[in-house]
Amino acid sequence: MWRRKIPIRLGLTIFGLEILSNNDIIDPTSPSAQKLAEEARRTAENETGWDRLKDIFKTDELNSVSPELDSTFAAAAGGLLAGMIIGGIPASKLAHEDFIARNKASTFENHIEAKSKLQFNVTRAMAVGGWRVGWRLALFTGGFTFFTTAVSTYRNKSSIFEFSAGGLLAGSIYKFTMGPKAMVSGGLAGGVLGTAAGTITIGLLKLTGTTTEELRYWRKGWKESKNRY
Repeated sequence: MWRRKIPIRLGLTIFGLEILSNNDIIDPTSPSAQKLAEEARRTAENETGWDRLKDIFKTDELNSVSPELDSTFAAAAGGLLAGMIIGGIPASKLAHEDFIARNKASTFENHIEAKSKLQFNVTRAMAVGGWRVGWRLALFTGGFTFFTTAVSTYRNKSSIFEFSAGGLLAGSIYKFTMGPKAMVSGGLAGGVLGTAAGTITIGLLKLTGTTTEELRYWRKGWKESKNRY
């Protein structure tokens, strides 16, 4: 048998003859691939907590953020969307009822004008009410996710402690504009929620036999696979 390699994008082998090959695909059994894998293993063994923490803020060759920041941004976006719904719907209902009550004796040129003004008031109230709750909830979920992820990445393991502390910190920030008393109550509520979330998360990790270190490298592997694709 003989092999002839032609550097074309697709790979195809017929009767032992490789008529098309993909030079971009690395053979995992090749000496180069094994050397890279060994270097990656040594790097993982020798890296410190600060090394892992600094990696969170680095971008890859495609200028994509790390998986840790990805999850933080996703949590913040989800919190913003949920807050817009939670704060917007009640505010729009109140604006609708208030407009009807204040304009019972008002005179409009026609029903189109009345509906237009009603719609404007309801939409404005929904936007204002939704943003008022949305940015705080986005700050809470984003801050909680970032803090717990950063601490667990630094320690290379997870415990209920960082979830409780993350909830305490995020809850205090959520109530920051309302004064010290509100910050204390918000921190306590956030701590309780964080403890509950941490208990569930750590319990699932124990049940599945998965470690935080494995999750970290899986996330990086998924990110790299997506970028290669």
